[in-house]
Amino acid sequence: MITVQALIDKFRQALSENWGYIWGTAGEKWTAAKQKELEKTKDSDRAQGREYGSKWIGHTVADCSGLFSWAFKQLGGYMYHGSDTMYRKYCVNKGELRKGKRTDCGTLKPGTAVFVWNGKKYSHVGLFVGDGTVIEAMGTINGVTTTRVTASKWTHWGEL
Repeated sequence: MITVQALIDKFRQALSENWGYIWGTAGEKWTAAKQKELEKTKDSDRAQGREYGSKWIGHTVADCSGLFSWAFKQLGGYMYHGSDTMYRKYCVNKGELRKGKRTDCGTLKPGTAVFVWNGKKYSHVGLFVGDGTVIEAMGTINGVTTTRVTASKWTHWGEL
């Protein structure tokens, strides 16, 4: 069984090791050869990686849901690599957030996934670790970092 603390510890590990972000990855070492291959792609989802990905050469990288996928695998479990499916299929309890608070008046517990709804799908995910803090793989420019759960981007919560 995967504990909340073990999951939080994995996210803290990625944060302390200064992990980077490359879309489509889940805890792999980023190399110059991988960057060169990425730079040959034309996919618009990969534009940030083509432009800024070289800064992560030599670092471990993951995208937002890839960080969850990696952490669950490290802990002997499985999590789908994709934030929309994570919310729709793997969250046993879920709902909306406003200014970092659950709209159902429940308590947001450490270890809860928080999501961004872009009007069409759940396009981003982070892990609430307590004390108002979310650890997330934010993007190629920022890598794995912390944000406040009160940030307006976080619109939904889900317990995995």
